[in-house]
Amino acid sequence: MSKWTEVRDGLVSALDISDVAESAKDQMIESLTSDGMDAIDAVAAKFVAQIQAQASNETGWNALRDKIVLPLLINGAIWAMKIVLSKSTKQANVTANNN
Repeated sequence: MSKWTEVRDGLVSALDISDVAESAKDQMIESLTSDGMDAIDAVAAKFVAQIQAQASNETGWNALRDKIVLPLLINGAIWAMKIVLSKSTKQANVTANNN
């Protein structure tokens, strides 16, 4: 075995890469669910309010799009992100508890 292989194997076993990766993923999801979603909600609410206010100057499809379609799409996407994040944190907790 080469010296590099011995060093690499030693580092991998010392760091236990799977635990480090799992811990980093958990920390990133936790920070996104606690702080990140609040910021995303605030930005989305401001944007939706702006496009709905501008919709009064529009007619036809553009008014319908700005009043109904875009707000539904934006709020639906945020809702889906929240569901995915909550499911992934629950799955991470179940996996951690099983080990």
